[in-house]
Amino acid sequence: MQSQLDLLLLGTGTSSSIPSVACLTDQTKGCWCCRSTLDKTDAEGQKNARRNTSAVLRVKPSQPDAQEKVILIDCGKTFFSAAVEHWPKAGLREIDAVILTHAHAKSIPIYCTQETFNEVSKTGGGDIPALTWHIFPPDESFELCGVRVTPLAVHHGKFFTTPPSPYPCLAFLFNAQILYLSDVSYIPETVWAQLDVELALARRPVVRQQNGTNTTNGDVAKKEKPRLQALVIDCLRIEPFTSHFGIGQAVQAARRLHAEKSYLIGFGHRTSHAAWRHFCELMSTSPPTRTSHPVAASEPIPSAPNMWELYNGHPDPTKEDRDVFAQRALQAVEAWETGADASEKGGEGDVWIRPARDGMTIRTGPSGVDDDEYH
Repeated sequence: MQSQLDLLLLGTGTSSSIPSVACLTDQTKGCWCCRSTLDKTDAEGQKNARRNTSAVLRVKPSQPDAQEKVILIDCGKTFFSAAVEHWPKAGLREIDAVILTHAHAKSIPIYCTQETFNEVSKTGGGDIPALTWHIFPPDESFELCGVRVTPLAVHHGKFFTTPPSPYPCLAFLFNAQILYLSDVSYIPETVWAQLDVELALARRPVVRQQNGTNTTNGDVAKKEKPRLQALVIDCLRIEPFTSHFGIGQAVQAARRLHAEKSYLIGFGHRTSHAAWRHFCELMSTSPPTRTSHPVAASEPIPSAPNMWELYNGHPDPTKEDRDVFAQRALQAVEAWETGADASEKGGEGDVWIRPARDGMTIRTGPSGVDDDEYH
């Protein structure tokens, strides 16, 4: 029996958050996306204000006299401002538990006396209550506030050692209903194997073997496995980045995961919520909209003078052409389909995918999945 789980997204931007101060203070070169946030009365513009990725999982009680449980996922630099804006609207007051996806690579050197350190390490200091640490293995499920939490060890870039090694980050699968994949550059096959045990994944594309036989990269999903209701997945921009998915990777993963609804998070600046939505609506048609341009078996990166095509779709950074951006994004998806190796190809079939926004709630449970942005 599925539980009623609601996911409130506190942040859907990068670690630097959006808007960029550099854009806000430059009237001639500041990007349209960032500067659209200046008008607080513009509801669409406010969707371009994106804090660090973070979310609240609300576990709804199954009994009338029980209380809701609240799990905070990550607590970064912008958590306080997110709580000030969204918690009163959502009726939130307390946190029952915090789970962390990863430690950010950049650290801040802190200097203090031994006495201060002893106190802060125990309580957080000041009015912050005592921190009770619970260490869990990154490859074992555990129960938290009545929810089965399955950590999944993905890659979030790499350490620049010799040789380079993956920088680990955790995704979390909640009750086989919601998969939260906020920071990812690669999903190892070991993780796909874990997911295949938990979920009904999509049929993989047919691969022609050297002996002439056809096989699929994965079997048809077994009926007894649940279908994932909601996927929340990293997508920094059109092209891939060292530590984040590009749109081609995100769409292929969404197809393979076969969720009822997939939501993109982790956006950088220069591309607005409306531009991402325009692309996603084209991508989610049945069959998906295709570009009219031939696509090479590699990521279609334009020459340096035309890089604007991948961001705001217009040579003037203070303007935006959503059609140009959407065409480039569609090209990137097609190129990834063509050029990706077998381990990264998605499943067959259509995909429902949309950009998330700060303050949006995704609701899952016995009645299905919906949200307060797209319904």
